[in-house]
Amino acid sequence: MRPARQESRQLGDGYPLAALAGQAEMVLALELLAVDPSLGGVLLVGEKGTAKSTAARALAEILPPFLARDCPFHCRPDRPGELCPACGVSRGPVGLAWPTFRTVPLGVTEERLLGGLDWEATLRGGRPALRPGLLGEANNGLLYVDEINLLDPSLAHLLLDAAASGRVVVERDGLSLWHPARVSLLGSMNPEEGPLGPQLADRFALTVRLRGEADPLVRAEIVRRRLSFERDPKSFRALYAAQGQALARRVGAARAWLPFLAPSRRTALEAARLARQARAAGHRADLALCLAARALFAWEMAARGPLVPHAPLDLPTAFLGRVAHLVLPARERLERARPMLAVARVAKAAPAADGAEPAFVAGQPEIPPEPRGHAPDPDEKAILTVYEAAQAFEVVTPKAARENGPRECSGRRGWRETAKARGRAYKTTARRLGRPVSLSATLRAAAPFQALRRQGQAPGPAGPGHGLVLRPADFREKVYRLKTGRLVLFVVDSSGSIGTLYRMEEAKAAALALLADAYRKRDRVALIAFYGQAAELLLPPTNSPDLAGRLLAALPSGGKTPLAAALAMAHRLIATERARDPKLSPYVILMTDGRPNVPLDPGRQPWPEALSLAGRMAADPTVRFLLIDTDRGAYNDYKLTRELAERLGCPRMSLEELRQGRLDAWLGAN
Repeated sequence: MRPARQESRQLGDGYPLAALAGQAEMVLALELLAVDPSLGGVLLVGEKGTAKSTAARALAEILPPFLARDCPFHCRPDRPGELCPACGVSRGPVGLAWPTFRTVPLGVTEERLLGGLDWEATLRGGRPALRPGLLGEANNGLLYVDEINLLDPSLAHLLLDAAASGRVVVERDGLSLWHPARVSLLGSMNPEEGPLGPQLADRFALTVRLRGEADPLVRAEIVRRRLSFERDPKSFRALYAAQGQALARRVGAARAWLPFLAPSRRTALEAARLARQARAAGHRADLALCLAARALFAWEMAARGPLVPHAPLDLPTAFLGRVAHLVLPARERLERARPMLAVARVAKAAPAADGAEPAFVAGQPEIPPEPRGHAPDPDEKAILTVYEAAQAFEVVTPKAARENGPRECSGRRGWRETAKARGRAYKTTARRLGRPVSLSATLRAAAPFQALRRQGQAPGPAGPGHGLVLRPADFREKVYRLKTGRLVLFVVDSSGSIGTLYRMEEAKAAALALLADAYRKRDRVALIAFYGQAAELLLPPTNSPDLAGRLLAALPSGGKTPLAAALAMAHRLIATERARDPKLSPYVILMTDGRPNVPLDPGRQPWPEALSLAGRMAADPTVRFLLIDTDRGAYNDYKLTRELAERLGCPRMSLEELRQGRLDAWLGAN
């Protein structure tokens, strides 16, 4: 194991945390994680250039050292329950170690993340030996993922499992073992590049939303310090060395306070009340509130000196409110957090039962964002109404030709082979693309030719004719494949014309039926609604159709029909997702009565504009469409659905046909 002094020099080359100007909330969240690693992690969400990566890398410098065994996983002797199997058998020497900082690149392989076979040690010892991965190397340290929202979903699930269990199980290449992985996760992301999965986001106890500093003096100081650091990093770090050492001492003193602090019953009840008020799912928000408040109290007590109490202390309730903005906003239910549904608009709700609250509370109306160049009529007052879904029914979407198995089966729809080392290895090939080499397949390919190749071979250390002789043609690479599901984009018309003749009730029932099928197939879903003056992305692509169902149930109806705005938003969303996954084949389900009356461009008519946008989307052969006509009347000459379906190149179905199970008209073979 490297000595502590050498590790300190390795971490002492970056921008110091004490030198950061502005972004006080981000610095506070990182300091709380340094005090209490049991928080799990910190997620930094913000626009480009807000020092997310700089601050994450600087955090390692203020972490205090700890006693660790001479072990590749830095097992701690004071935690016998977390010792790896090797440390549990043979106790190596104990020395001082600094927490390890490791960065997970977006192109990381599963083997590099979890660990894999150590070829040199295996061939030398004759038994399979493990080469630790990033999770093992970062045990009792920091693991940083930049742009974590762009990380491959299969790797994100592995991170999720390790964060939940605190260990990594390796079952590959003849290896069958586990090792501890108590890591503190640091993640950064730009929300403009897509959302983060809810399961992984929930593992970060603290979430900081960052923006560029508004104060010109602070911005000028940021530029001045950065330029000074780039001109002479060594002198710049020397200026802040004393402050950095003071932060490190304060972290150590705060950790000494933690065992003496516990939330009282009153504090725990207040944490539960705050979490309930935010409609947070589960109980992780309550726990994160108490842990963050405890870390903040210890951090402030440590500023007074190294003294610690001799008896347990109750955690003051006031500290919960000081950390609530770092814990609760990211865990709020979407139906409360989305602006469109959080504002209580004018509601024409059905009469409630005796003593029951109405389904939608009336309040101040909010004008939705209007399209570019549109001047709304000041006398126009749209009445928004929330309709309950009609009687539920079940549909089964057709399967593409590449999707094997019965249509009614659950789970992801199929597998997709990838040229990169992502997903699961399921076979080997002699084709060389730079993927990991399969040792067993390589040995099997070379074994039949060993006797011939050893003829005339010079004697080796083990005698004449010994040693493995490999040729380039013997090497076999692993072939990986990923489980794939669909991206189903729902574009729902919620204008006033839908709310007549029970059409909105039927439309919601149809959308919920399609969402249920998406859940069975483990598809990702997204939801765009359009009404009033504009369209809104209610739900970015997510693996939780349940969220889309709750948003859909609370979707109000009223106002005009901005169909062009919805098609333009769907086109942009598909382009964003295609940038993340070029092989993506989205499915767009458009539910409308085909009566657009709000143009994006004030110089164009709504109907030709909508048809033009539809033709532009249909030019992409990988995007498939289904148009559900929500009109139940006989005025087919006064709506656009027939021409819209022709322009999109997709079938047009009525709500009645969908309820009768005629979805086979939507040809699923690709």
